[in-house]
Amino acid sequence: MVDDGSPEPVTLPHWAQSLAQVCLLRLPQNLGISAARNAAIGCSNAPLLACVNTQVLPDPDWLSTCEKYLSNHSGVGACYARLVPHRPNRILTRWRMRFLETKFGEQSGLSPFAPGHAVLFRKEAIDVVGGYDVRRRRHHEDSDICQRMRKTGWETHYVAGSRCISIQQDSLKQLAAKELRESYWYSPAESSLIRLYFHLSKWTLIRAGRNILKGRFYFLPVDAAIWAYALWMATSSVVRNPPSS
Repeated sequence: MVDDGSPEPVTLPHWAQSLAQVCLLRLPQNLGISAARNAAIGCSNAPLLACVNTQVLPDPDWLSTCEKYLSNHSGVGACYARLVPHRPNRILTRWRMRFLETKFGEQSGLSPFAPGHAVLFRKEAIDVVGGYDVRRRRHHEDSDICQRMRKTGWETHYVAGSRCISIQQDSLKQLAAKELRESYWYSPAESSLIRLYFHLSKWTLIRAGRNILKGRFYFLPVDAAIWAYALWMATSSVVRNPPSS
């Protein structure tokens, strides 16, 4: 377990503190998801490495299913399984799964990249590309490492035979923040607020239009709320920390 310099230090539960198989690695400061994963990877000599986010619970058969798949497909360097929500009927969760998460099919096979929820890697595939790119602190680290692996001959595959459970507690704030990351907006110093207004407004209108055509009218208030919340967050950030001229 990696504690990426959280303000309140993470502690292991009592049942895990006496287990040699469980190790808590605390970084002195927050370095981002890529550096945190690299720190843990650097401590391991295992031939297979599983990277699992904190809000994801793999099914009991996930590891064995993915390990068997890698054993039967020698050219695959990373694989992942379906992600399903813990509370599938919540409207915000339904919106996230439709518009912000990867679509999962019924057949295993080649995939452009493995979403970073829970991925089983061959360590040799990770080593050949030098691990995650630490410049990708919060976003697109999953697609980046898989693209670099593919250039060296390692494929990424989707495995239909198992699943992981998303226990994320979706809120407007969380979804709006993810919309900002998807729009490559991180801070006033790094991104243009005007470009963000144009980009978010365009894609919100496109999404709303598709929802109307599909009869998904229940998503329209969510579209509007997330659009407004995301722009409010970005605008407030600019007001508090205006970019230097």
